[in-house]
Amino acid sequence: MLKSRIIASALILQSGICQALDFEHLNGVAQDQNDYMYFSSHEGVLKYDGEHIVKLNEVTALPAGSARDLEISETNIAYVLYSSGQIWSLDLNTYEANLFAETDAHNIEVTHDALFTQEDYQVLEYDLATGQYGARISGQERLIDLESKYDNVYGLTEKGLYQINNGRSYKVIDQEIKNGDLEVTPHGAIFFADDHLKYYSQLQDSSITNYNVKRADNLTYVAPYVVYYTDGDEVNEVSLSTLEVARTKINSSRKTYLSLFADNNEKLWGLNINEFGIVEGNTRITNLGFGSKYNIIERVGKDWWIGTTKGVYVNGKPIEWLNVEIGEGKDFEVTAFSHFAGKVIVSTDVGAFAVDTERRSVDKLYGGYVINSSVIAEFLYLATDEEAVVKFNSKLKYEEFNNNSMLSSHEILGVTEIGGELYISTAAGLDRIDSPRSVYREYQGTSKVADVAILDGVLFMATYGEGLLKKVDGNWVKVPSPEYIKEIVEVRDVLYLLTNNGIHTIAKDQDSSRLIRETKDHSFMIGSVRVADNVVIAVSDSAFIEMTNFKEQSIAPPVVSYVSTNEGFVLDKDALEINQKDWVNIAITNLQYQHNEGVRYEYRLNEGSWVKLLSPMIQLNNLFPEHYEVQFRQVVGNVASEPASYVFEVRSHWYNSPTAMVVYIVVPLILAMAIALFIYFWVQSFRRVFRQNEHKRQSSNLGQIAMLVEQGKALVSSGDDTMFTEGLVKFDKVSELITPIVNSGPYLGEQRLLAGLDLLQVQSSLQAKIKVNFEAVIGNVKLDPQLERDIYAVVYHGLHNAVHHSEGSEVNVFVHKLRSKIHVNIEDDGIGIPLRSRLHFGEGLYKMSDVAKSYKTKFKLKSSRKGTKIQIVFPLIERDRKSKEDIEREIRERM
Repeated sequence: MLKSRIIASALILQSGICQALDFEHLNGVAQDQNDYMYFSSHEGVLKYDGEHIVKLNEVTALPAGSARDLEISETNIAYVLYSSGQIWSLDLNTYEANLFAETDAHNIEVTHDALFTQEDYQVLEYDLATGQYGARISGQERLIDLESKYDNVYGLTEKGLYQINNGRSYKVIDQEIKNGDLEVTPHGAIFFADDHLKYYSQLQDSSITNYNVKRADNLTYVAPYVVYYTDGDEVNEVSLSTLEVARTKINSSRKTYLSLFADNNEKLWGLNINEFGIVEGNTRITNLGFGSKYNIIERVGKDWWIGTTKGVYVNGKPIEWLNVEIGEGKDFEVTAFSHFAGKVIVSTDVGAFAVDTERRSVDKLYGGYVINSSVIAEFLYLATDEEAVVKFNSKLKYEEFNNNSMLSSHEILGVTEIGGELYISTAAGLDRIDSPRSVYREYQGTSKVADVAILDGVLFMATYGEGLLKKVDGNWVKVPSPEYIKEIVEVRDVLYLLTNNGIHTIAKDQDSSRLIRETKDHSFMIGSVRVADNVVIAVSDSAFIEMTNFKEQSIAPPVVSYVSTNEGFVLDKDALEINQKDWVNIAITNLQYQHNEGVRYEYRLNEGSWVKLLSPMIQLNNLFPEHYEVQFRQVVGNVASEPASYVFEVRSHWYNSPTAMVVYIVVPLILAMAIALFIYFWVQSFRRVFRQNEHKRQSSNLGQIAMLVEQGKALVSSGDDTMFTEGLVKFDKVSELITPIVNSGPYLGEQRLLAGLDLLQVQSSLQAKIKVNFEAVIGNVKLDPQLERDIYAVVYHGLHNAVHHSEGSEVNVFVHKLRSKIHVNIEDDGIGIPLRSRLHFGEGLYKMSDVAKSYKTKFKLKSSRKGTKIQIVFPLIERDRKSKEDIEREIRERM
């Protein structure tokens, strides 16, 4: 991406058919294979898409100097000649720019494999692939012009016309020339030399000359057989086959063009110092020289009859026999044409006449001023200025129009049939004929009603003073349009409005009328427009006009012209990634360089809803990291094109990326696990050390106890009272050392579980800290000794913790046999077990948990400020079958 200043809006003024550009000193134009326009100018090379202009020297490596000439090759590479003499190449697909050559040229031309430079006295040919060059025209002859097209290269010198082919030049026309202009055609070249126009055909090796053309600049060929040229501020046309002038003054606006240009669609454009506009495209204009104030038109047979204020003309000449019969040697104004009863009805200011073109006979039907005529349901209606409506039947016999006395005015401008009813346009309003004896006032106002038409079920009315009105919910609503409208002509769901300042159109989905630009400087009358062979034919006060752009065509999708971000101009539009904080501008266009006022653009993001764009550019920012698809479409009226798509990616900040999110989650989990494991092993290590030290202390005490017992026994058995007393002291010491060992853990001994629990209850009840309640119900079942020891251990530790640490008032111990399980529950109403107490290094909770694990059962501990509950469910394991020794021991115990 390159830093750039993008000019987002190219059009700053619209005048006539030209578009004023925000740059001056334009001197050349070219078009690439993708229909983009490029201008050479004093500010370098400009790219234009009909909506935006981009200065290419700000987004590519092209220099910023004044560009004198510009050509584009078949491979879409632009070659630019600068005032410095440097020639640069620019690949229009990749925007790679390179210096191609340094010359003294002031004009360049390009073929498929070579570039030609025009200097003052020589033409050089450069090989596009290698850059090697050689002279093709060289000597004392001054070069006037150099042109190439269709792989034909011609040079015009002061000594004649040269053709350059296969590395050599051939003089094909030998003549003295001081000033001239040259254009290449598919089969030759046409040139202007001093005071005449000449065409050379290389197929026939011959030429034809037109000496009547005294001035011709900017020769421009348009396929298949037309050549345009400028003569001052006029654009004229000659036929290539005959070199005869076919049309003159075809430009609707008088301008002095620097050059003419034919685009890829063979439309003719004109270039001024700061303007670029259509000269002739879908509208052909042929000037008329009748000197008539207004003209009307009608197709009669294969000819177009033109009615003027001086009679009837055909093929540019008056119809003498007809004009003599109607005007009797005087000029007359033709106001309307109609076809009726096999004849042509010519309405004039001196009456209405039935004309038989085969017999050349004329019969007068009416002798007053006729404004308009209509043929409706086998009747001819004449709209007159004083006698209202005059009616004739199919036998051209007069019939009374019974509603005349009821009309708003006797000055009638038109009679129209809509939905089986007659609408009468009068000088005082619009009347509708309900029945032969009834008239309904549709509209009354201060302006004359010129015409009425229906479009998409809506009634429209043209007035002379209030413009166009339409009927909405019974009320007439003004439509933005010219104030003075003379007639409405309906063509394919479009209304053509004829005015003194051009033809305007309005379609069913439009809210206002739009001017056909080429007709702006022309005045039209009732009867000035007809439709034939898919072409709208019109005559104005000064020209014959053919319009073909009304034909229905599909609307093409828009294209992405360029993309820019805060980092600059994006050369590769198909692989864009931006950061989350960045913005992106996407410029779109339909590559239409004329009549673009009715087009609007819409966009949607990731299949969302369509949103209207206020300009052909969208800026997106503050986007979340994601894959984005922006779709664009152009809308004309209610018809939308297929969408065009542009795809880009938004990268997140590193701290917002998915990887970072995973790290944010995983790292705390790992730390928590590490801390938990550290604490666990730390606690276990302390417990292990504590148990080891306790075991060592107890082992040491046991050794001392054994020694004291032996000493005590010897002293007690000595028979000496003093020694006996010393022996008792030894036994007291033994009792002191053995008590911590006995009290440090549960010891059931040879007792059964119930007996041990009874003794434990008695011992616990002797302390005054807490009330102890026991409930042991296991029936007559004989439990496994190890199970009894483990149950006793759990009860012991649970009771010990409750008595010494709970700070409660009561503890309950339950040992119940339920089916095949032994349920042990210890509950107190104390303060609960704090976390720091659970990490204590004693044997209590650890031993109970260890016992539960050995039986693969759960150690359930619930602790709160209301007390602690401990529960372990043991499996029922009965004692093995009694041995003989067990039975004997049991009998002795009972005795």
